Order: sequence, then C-alpha cells, then structure tokens
Amino acid sequence: NAQQIAVKCVVETMVGMLRSNIITLDVQPLIEMNSGQVLFIDFTEARNIFEGSDGSADAAGIVGFCSEMMALIPESLRDFTISYLKERVESVEMEGVVFGDAVKNVLESIWDD
Repeated sequence: NAQQIAVKCVVETMVGMLRSNIITLDVQPLIEMNSGQVLFIDFTEARNIFEGSDGSADAAGIVGFCSEMMALIPESLRDFTISYLKERVESVEMEGVVFGDAVKNVLESIWDD
C-alpha cells in the first residue's frame, strides 16, 4: 500500500534525524503517489538540537519538527503510524542509541496522545 510506504518513509526520516540530533521546522516532502516513496528536500534551515547557547536541547524545536512530520500523515493512518514509530524507536534503541529526555518525551507524547 503506497500510503503505508509513505508513512514508513516519514517515520524513518523523523527517527533518523532525531537519532542524529538534527531538526528542521521547514519540512518539504516530495511524495511519489504511486509508490509512496518520500524524498525530503531543502535542509537549509536544519540545525542541531543542541545549538542553544547553554547546550540544552531545543525542546520547542523538537516539538515543532515532530509536529510538522506527523502533520504529513492522514488521521486514518494514525494507528499504523504510532505502531511503526514505536517499532522504529525500539529498534534504534536496541542498536545502542540513547535519545535525550527532550526527544524521548516528545516521541512518547505522540504515541500517548
């Protein structure tokens, strides 16, 4: 199903960026409707989560980034998305990646919503 493939692409990109401590508030996807493949373009506004002067995580930026990414997904696919998001986060954590508290709180708020 092309929609589910698109959801997986969005979730994988979101988790991959958070894993790398990168966010952007200017999410620009190109979605190939037949295959569901998603290509994100124009990362000129992307930044490190920890760019603040005090070295703390940009909690508002993380919320904004995750909100932008989740807004790409139709409500009808929410359950599928939440399930896949949990699966991807668990998989990344099993690889030894530790998400910071600010990121983990936002991710948990998505699936607890």
